[in-house]
Amino acid sequence: MAYLILDVISFNTMQSMLRCLILVFVLMARVVTVQSQVGEYVVPDYKGMAESFFSLNDSILRAEVGSFTFTGSLVGLSGRASLREFELHSLTSHTITLALDQKKVHISRGPFFASLHHIEYFGPQQYVYRIDGRYFWGFDGKMPGQRLVNVHVFDGHERLELPARATRDIYEPNFCSRRSIFSRQECYSRAFISKDGERLYIYMRNSRIPSLYEVTWIIRKGKYLGRVVDYAY
Repeated sequence: MAYLILDVISFNTMQSMLRCLILVFVLMARVVTVQSQVGEYVVPDYKGMAESFFSLNDSILRAEVGSFTFTGSLVGLSGRASLREFELHSLTSHTITLALDQKKVHISRGPFFASLHHIEYFGPQQYVYRIDGRYFWGFDGKMPGQRLVNVHVFDGHERLELPARATRDIYEPNFCSRRSIFSRQECYSRAFISKDGERLYIYMRNSRIPSLYEVTWIIRKGKYLGRVVDYAY
């Protein structure tokens, strides 16, 4: 019995240490070092941890979001939850529609026009820092090329559009791509629903390394609940 208790304590300690190491890694990823002619300078990333997976306290949401996200894979949650995934229904250069039974998730994107926005810069290299007064998710320091136009869900009867606060700082959205004309199409925009039908998750993995990030919007009982955003590499 004593050996069993020690083993459990050791296992729990290892889990705690692993979580701490991952948290440190995530925090380090949120600081950007920029090379300039006058040397390197650090650009702090103030998007913060408030919307990170590691700040998600609801055990059900944590398990389900962790089952399909890169961040969840870091703590061994990949594939652990029983979720139904939507299938690709239609795809164009500007829209993607995912469908499951009577439900559809529609995402649209469009070009970003800097002249229509207030851009703030940081440092001598004109590092793009904030857009319309907000820190943003895209390619760090670069002017976005694409913006997210809207995300909405249709359940066969009613249409729910995500509020502007959930999508207005999301840039460089990815839909689907092929590595070659013969390879299978891989989609970076996905949707999942819980077995009881109460929770719907809309997932995107956007931009590219070293600014690759993932966002999950959570809809519970037909209402927008919030989102989870983290770097994804």
